[in-house]
Amino acid sequence: MTTDTIVNIPLNKLVLFDGNVRKTHDPKSLDELAASIKAHGLKQNLVTIPQGKKFAVVAGGRRLRAFWQLAESGDIKATHPVPCKVEGGDIDPTEISLLENVLREDMHPADEFEAFRDLVDKGVPVTDIAARFGVSDTVVLQRLKLARVSGKVLKAYREDRLTLQQVMAFAVSDDHAAQDHVLENLRPHDRDPGTIRDALTENEIAASDRRVRFVTLAAYKKAGGATRRDLFSEGEDSEFILDAALLERLVTEKLQRAAKPLTKEGWKWVEARPSLDYDEKAQLRRIHAERGPLPPKLAREAEALEEELQTLRGDWEDDEKTDRLDEIEDRLEAIEKKRGGDRWTPEQLGMAGAIVTIGNDGKLYIERGLVRPEDWPAKKKPDGASGKTANGNAEGEGEADQSPGLSAALIESLTAQRSAAIASELQQRPDIALAALAHAFASCIVLDGFRDDNSLQIAATPQSLRRVEGSKAFTAMEQAREKWSKLLSREGDLWKWCLGQKQSVLLELLAFCAATTVNAVRLKSDRPDADRLQDADRLAAALGLDMKAWFTPDAANYFSRVSKPQILDAIREAKQQPPAPAWEKLKKDALAQEAERQTSGTGWLPELLRAAA
Repeated sequence: MTTDTIVNIPLNKLVLFDGNVRKTHDPKSLDELAASIKAHGLKQNLVTIPQGKKFAVVAGGRRLRAFWQLAESGDIKATHPVPCKVEGGDIDPTEISLLENVLREDMHPADEFEAFRDLVDKGVPVTDIAARFGVSDTVVLQRLKLARVSGKVLKAYREDRLTLQQVMAFAVSDDHAAQDHVLENLRPHDRDPGTIRDALTENEIAASDRRVRFVTLAAYKKAGGATRRDLFSEGEDSEFILDAALLERLVTEKLQRAAKPLTKEGWKWVEARPSLDYDEKAQLRRIHAERGPLPPKLAREAEALEEELQTLRGDWEDDEKTDRLDEIEDRLEAIEKKRGGDRWTPEQLGMAGAIVTIGNDGKLYIERGLVRPEDWPAKKKPDGASGKTANGNAEGEGEADQSPGLSAALIESLTAQRSAAIASELQQRPDIALAALAHAFASCIVLDGFRDDNSLQIAATPQSLRRVEGSKAFTAMEQAREKWSKLLSREGDLWKWCLGQKQSVLLELLAFCAATTVNAVRLKSDRPDADRLQDADRLAAALGLDMKAWFTPDAANYFSRVSKPQILDAIREAKQQPPAPAWEKLKKDALAQEAERQTSGTGWLPELLRAAA
């Protein structure tokens, strides 16, 4: 037997060469090779050397394993003839194994994609191709999809200017012009596959859209709606809606169906709308249903306990009485839980409305008790008030009615004395003072009932959070506001409620009310050392404020709004090393994006937001 002769050796006479340089094998690729050999036969013979009564395969170990796999599955016999070249004993088998693995050049994936495309274009069914090459139908479809991207995209891939993951992102669209446009406008610093995919689908509706989740994808398809699928994504983000008009119709119809029961509840108005943004909601006031009544027996018990509570509060520092206070408060709290379900009064229904919309999670969301500005009732005048003074003049036209025989100056002097006495008494009763403070703050901030003739002259001005809408701090404050608004709006007598609360509850309410008034915003007209700002610094220090928990600088909120030298300084500080020289040549937008990536996770903050030393 000469070394140039190709002979057929029975499969059961072949063994692996122990010195084969390839030690790592991919089970998936082995399946594909076995399927290919089964469909097309062996296209490259094995290279062997004699080893006793058998032959060791020094080149073609993967092919031998594929043959064994076919034999184990029953596709071929154990004695199946395998074409082999037998080398003589003077050849170094390790060198042969190394030469075959090192000098072999794999086909570029783009060439493979196009080869699969050519087979399909010739009429070979996808299932047949999958079977012949040992892959799934999905894999074949994915390779076809990649083969059909823009020629410019494939060229960039062949030239290593794009990765396979980036090409897969381009395949989300079939529009070659759009693909080429995105390719041409890719920034050197922002070539992430997600960026490419977002750019090509920015005007499309994914199945993850809250409107689709609301009507359900199944309902959309049942109504005849077409979709297209991204073969390289999974879940809801892999499918896109093609009939936006149909989707909007289904959304409107489902919202209107959900709104019908609300019209029977008696609201002044009912609206069905796909979205309700913050600005729209801010134009409406919110009222809450009144609590249901207590059973008569519990109502009488609660009334008696309230009377005892007021009596005991006269000596709140007495430990024995304090224990009884706690018992009463716990019992009243238990009684409150026995009330019937909340109910809307005819007066509330006559002034308020309801909105049916879609939440961010795609579920139906109903907002009841919303009052338009024009429907909010005007403040009532005190009983008996006529708008005129006692002498018949309209208010403001003459001297107001005075107490008999007393001048205005004397009345002012006397009531000043009374006011001082009230203050002196109040400072000795922290329980009442706490309730009074909570009442004054909550009347203004939670119930929108600010009036400048309150007995406590407290100016509480809630500050707008619109500048930071969507932030962690905004969300936390809005959740707290909703909690207190819902609780206090249902109270018929806020003053009585405040008097009946534990100090811990009132302190929590006060903390929220005070928090809404914080203004640490430095405007253009403000001096850095302004009293208000220095006070804000002291408050932050007392709180141990750490802005890293609340703010992360990125291109949009910081880096794009400062100069290039400032951006480079920020990177230098965050990384504790000089920025790469190439970054100095980037345009500002590109540098801002790079700074966002470089500082991410470092905890770096602009100096203005750092804690004072």
